[in-house]
Amino acid sequence: MTFSLPRTALAMLALAMPGAAWAHVVPNMTVEADFAADGGYTLSINVDPRTFLAADPTTLPPVPGSWYREQTPEQLAATHEKAGEYLTRALGLLFGGQKTPLPNCAIQAIDGESNTPLTAETQEVHLLASAQGRVPAGAASFQIDFAKDANTTLILLPSHGGKAAPRPQVIFPGETSRAYPLETSTPAPTTTTAPAPAPQPPAPLFSLGLVITLSVVVMLLIVGWRLLNHYRHHHRAHRRPRPDDVNN
Repeated sequence: MTFSLPRTALAMLALAMPGAAWAHVVPNMTVEADFAADGGYTLSINVDPRTFLAADPTTLPPVPGSWYREQTPEQLAATHEKAGEYLTRALGLLFGGQKTPLPNCAIQAIDGESNTPLTAETQEVHLLASAQGRVPAGAASFQIDFAKDANTTLILLPSHGGKAAPRPQVIFPGETSRAYPLETSTPAPTTTTAPAPAPQPPAPLFSLGLVITLSVVVMLLIVGWRLLNHYRHHHRAHRRPRPDDVNN
């Protein structure tokens, strides 16, 4: 696919290049990476179009807003595609040291000075690429592997739930950023209660042992009573008669 700048944009760029010395400030790329507690993350990438419009971005002046506004829908689609291809090649995401491809990005034009939506007064245009994804399970760190042919420097601004890291990281082509620790949410500990004991059937009023004991006691009482009566009868039959029993 061929890519060309509109004629008006080419003329404006040519006027901004004084003489043969096309030395301009090196553009940079800003990546804001925000991680949520639920494992999701969002990327906001501020891209200077010069990074993919020229092999050496310093040969181009800042790209005016009219360059973007005057493109046809087909040209805009080609611009977005070229920007997406550049980002996919330049940015490698590392989670826990494992490389992950950059998610598909939605691209829109913004004011390069104020980072606000593009207007008719915009002097310098940038592209904002937005992507979303989820941290792979078990990954505890995040890094960016910046390609050698990225043509620019990168400023990484990691954050967790909107809370930015103390210091941004500056990464040069061919470098890998420092590991940014990911705060993973840990589920609240679940307390397990011991199962309630199974209901026991009500104990009988008289246990078997008690019944046996009572039966033995009753039998002993009966036997004792009979022995006592037998002793009394035997004692009366064999005792000596008393004088007062003669007349009876």
